[in-house]
Amino acid sequence: METKVNYVLVGLFVLVLTAAAIVAGLWLASDLGVTRYRPYLAYFHESVAGLNPSAAVKYRGVDVGLVRALSLDPADPTRVQVRLDIAEGTPVRTDTYAILKFQGLTGIAFVELEGGAHGRPLASPLPDGRTAVIPTRPSPAGRLDEAVSRAAARIDELGARLAAVLDQENIQALHHILANLDEVTATLARNRGNLDRLLTETARFSRDLAAAGESLPQLSRHLNRLLTDYDRLAAQLTQAATVVTRLGRELERTSTATGRDLHQAILTLEAEIQRLSLEVGASARELRRLTRRLSQNPNALIYGPPQPPPGPGE
Repeated sequence: METKVNYVLVGLFVLVLTAAAIVAGLWLASDLGVTRYRPYLAYFHESVAGLNPSAAVKYRGVDVGLVRALSLDPADPTRVQVRLDIAEGTPVRTDTYAILKFQGLTGIAFVELEGGAHGRPLASPLPDGRTAVIPTRPSPAGRLDEAVSRAAARIDELGARLAAVLDQENIQALHHILANLDEVTATLARNRGNLDRLLTETARFSRDLAAAGESLPQLSRHLNRLLTDYDRLAAQLTQAATVVTRLGRELERTSTATGRDLHQAILTLEAEIQRLSLEVGASARELRRLTRRLSQNPNALIYGPPQPPPGPGE
């Protein structure tokens, strides 16, 4: 007996199964969701070896996008233009910067976004239609390479300077200096006794100088008192001369021989008083000059007056 197939039922079954598959697919798709990306640009001034299209873009270690394309910057071929696709909602701000990093020992490069704590949100594309640019900073490997290069340059410079210092002429001069130093040391060793005596005399002289310095105020006070006495004596002599002059004028009016003799004696006495007064005044001036010199240059009491400057040709 031959089996009969109901093609209507088979077709209906296929249609139901297809519809169920479509519904399941739509349900799964709606559950997964679709990620939207925004385009950004980053310009690196170092080699991007190891960074490939589709490499990860991370924000503090979390995947937030991928590298779309790499190329040299048409405006400046010394830097590399990297196009990034970054997921919407990523906190990209005006103070966010990009760094090239490498993953473990594999050497696989990726772009790390850092910063972005205080700046304004940086949405891309910009209102004028241009793609927003994320600033970049040197990678740790780039900074290390730059530091090594600077250190190598300084080492080369130091080597050149050292070679210039250690040329044959400078080496001979250094040997000459060392020989002279050895000779000076030997001379000092031979004259050790003289040096000890010199140091002892210097210490004694310092003590004498200190004692002389302490006695200077007392000497100045004595000189001031002496000046006061000289001034008082000069005033008394002047007063005596005035009295004698008045007495001489009174005796001059007398016509007796005794009066004339007394008048002559008084004239002689007046001349002596005036001479004595002049000498006292000169001595007082010398004392004032000495006091003034000692106050201006106390060392003159020990070393004497300063030597006059040498004349022409001396």
